Amino acid sequence: MGKIIVCNTKTAQNPYTFLNTKVSVYSYEELCYYLYNNMVLVGEEDVTARLSAWIRRELDLTELADKIDTLLDKHAFVQDIMVEILVYGGYYSSEEVRQFMAECQKLRTLKSYEVEKLRADGYLRYKHYIKAGAIYDEVICYLEKEKQEDEFLGNVYHNKAVALAGNLQLDEAKSYFIKAYSLNKNEESLIEYFCVLAVTVDTATLEKEIKKRGLPANFLEDLMSEVGDSKEDVRELPIYNKVQKAVYNRLHGHIEDYDRRMDTILSELKDEFRDQLV
Repeated sequence: MGKIIVCNTKTAQNPYTFLNTKVSVYSYEELCYYLYNNMVLVGEEDVTARLSAWIRRELDLTELADKIDTLLDKHAFVQDIMVEILVYGGYYSSEEVRQFMAECQKLRTLKSYEVEKLRADGYLRYKHYIKAGAIYDEVICYLEKEKQEDEFLGNVYHNKAVALAGNLQLDEAKSYFIKAYSLNKNEESLIEYFCVLAVTVDTATLEKEIKKRGLPANFLEDLMSEVGDSKEDVRELPIYNKVQKAVYNRLHGHIEDYDRRMDTILSELKDEFRDQLV
């Protein structure tokens, strides 16, 4: 669940931008929220003298900036500096900070490929599909080389497919979703596979594949009806979910709505793709 960010400290005129996600924060509270929820994405390049200088100059939090500089001089762990920031102003409770510290400790016990998956998942949340996909590829390559074909690998395949679908690389996404399902047996992977299939093949082929998978004939119709009945504001949906909405229009003969949605999707896709390359 999201946290309402109530800012009680000074608001910066110039934001601090995390370069890997391109997220900008304007206050101490926003900084805390970002750090708390993106632990695995925050690296040494984010927590540097650039950050302490911004805190000193833009937020007038000289004491906190001094503490960060001292920790930097001691070459402290990034997570330790993050904790120092979190405890300074009390934006998070003591219990929440303890939970954060426990997650930091847990992170240090994970295998490298598990950490990399978490990083990719983080980029996926921010719709950095290219960056997320590249990391998933590295994890997949390593696990396949180690012949570790299990549920974890299936979940990596699934998220890689989501990244591909986010960039409307639908043929590749279809392949990855079905690979994911073969390993993780998660119905969500199968559902997403059919959502992609509905965009890329005709109705007869779709019905044949549904029958091949042993699913009821009304499987996709029920799924698309659920998509069509969604109360979510379409403008706020990720691009791939908008594609699902468009497919619903197509399957129900609403061709004008389908064309309109696809035009909007393609325009937004171009914008998102440019943003990922910057």
